[in-house]
Amino acid sequence: MEGTGLGPFEGADVHVDPGGTVFVHLGVCAQGQGHETTFAQICADVLSVPVESVIVKGGDTQLVGYGMGTIASRVAAVAGPAVARSAGEVADKARLVAAEMLECDPKDIVLADGRVLVKGVPGKSLRLAEVARAAVRSRALAKTSGPGLHACGFFYPDSVTWAFGVQGVVVEVDVEACSLTLLRHVAMHDCGQPINPMIVEGQLHGGLAQGIGTAIEEELLYDEEGQLLTGTFMEYGMPRADQMPDFEVGHLDFPSAVNPLGIKGVGESGVIAPAAAIANAVEDALADYGVEVNTVPLTGPRIFEMLRAGGRWPLSAARVSG
Repeated sequence: MEGTGLGPFEGADVHVDPGGTVFVHLGVCAQGQGHETTFAQICADVLSVPVESVIVKGGDTQLVGYGMGTIASRVAAVAGPAVARSAGEVADKARLVAAEMLECDPKDIVLADGRVLVKGVPGKSLRLAEVARAAVRSRALAKTSGPGLHACGFFYPDSVTWAFGVQGVVVEVDVEACSLTLLRHVAMHDCGQPINPMIVEGQLHGGLAQGIGTAIEEELLYDEEGQLLTGTFMEYGMPRADQMPDFEVGHLDFPSAVNPLGIKGVGESGVIAPAAAIANAVEDALADYGVEVNTVPLTGPRIFEMLRAGGRWPLSAARVSG
């Protein structure tokens, strides 16, 4: 269980240029999470334009002056609603301008497939780019936030939104070689309403791999004088592809009530449970040997020491599972 979507706020600036390209500027930057895709999807859905016409830029304080950082599984749950809010205001402004151009009530204007049209009259429509050009000078926007199809909004969550997950593993321990093999790894996660299921699964896979590294190899070791001994990849144990099982990932998408898009965080979900799950599985596998697992990573030397501390050494050749 993890509190995600930490505040206090995030903002998004959305504007449509005269050529019809939609720009989304954010106060936070991406670190490989796929923000350019997910926020483009949110904006494209609100404005009913092709996702390819949306360009997302983040982390530049000349574009958006405030951003609270890409940390703590928070960005989609906090910046996502800000994007939706700003895009919604742009859509409202487009309806006002189009209603003036098409001589109808703004309530009769709909946005669809990159066009702005009169409900029930498909032949009476304008391209969004045409509306964007007219919006620069239109008096229909006199009582709005300003000229042009442009809006900048912020979202302040009232609290964190809780994401949930569970993981199970099957391991095999060779007690003669003191080696550990992961046979199966199953993860279930509730990220609320997913924006892009493939990106969600990719984040889970990355977190699982990182958590497995914590469980089986990764460790900072120091000598008696405090000098780091595992400071390069020559000494620091990074998990390899051949040590990774085929991940089985399930999704339980129960929307959050904390934000209007129903999003919960997913960035750190995969990494939380693997160390505990693997440690418990190893302890289960070695229960008959008097082993108690209370630390990770479970390297070969550490498994050797735990077996010896269990008081049932020497051992005959055997492989045990847990």
